Amino acid sequence: MTGPVFLEGNEVNLRTIEEEDIDFLQKNINRPDVRRFLTVRKPINKAQQMDFFEEVISSEEDVHLAVCSEDQITGIISLEEAEDVRTASIGLWISPQHQKNGYGTEAVKLITEYGFKELNYHRIYARAYEDNRGSQRIWEKLGFEKEGELREQTYYNGEFRDIYMYGILDDEW
Repeated sequence: MTGPVFLEGNEVNLRTIEEEDIDFLQKNINRPDVRRFLTVRKPINKAQQMDFFEEVISSEEDVHLAVCSEDQITGIISLEEAEDVRTASIGLWISPQHQKNGYGTEAVKLITEYGFKELNYHRIYARAYEDNRGSQRIWEKLGFEKEGELREQTYYNGEFRDIYMYGILDDEW
């Protein structure tokens, strides 16, 4: 494992993202089956990935952590503070070869608990593309409510697609 463990779970640990993780990030963010559910649409080279690491991941504004199982990085989870008071959004992706193992669910549980208990957020929300049933299951399983639908909010592979919004309040957690 490269960075120190920040949040410890049963099946996954969330640790800091380090420079040594850049190859994993770049390889996965360029995969069509990963980026189809992200806002990234253009190829990312190593220099661009390094810039993202230095400007976004390494900033003190938000929380970006590596999702790891058995000391192997399997994905990334982020908790980004919104402009609204005491509100944050969760972003998550798990590399396709590690999906359907419960890693995403446990990572979301760990970071949601951290957001409410340690950062004192009142509301945490997330989004899921209409055709990303796996992501929708994570939010629903953990008690996030489907709050709305952004119609034709994103464009991928020649089609406009809806995005579903999910949210949970601290007293519901």
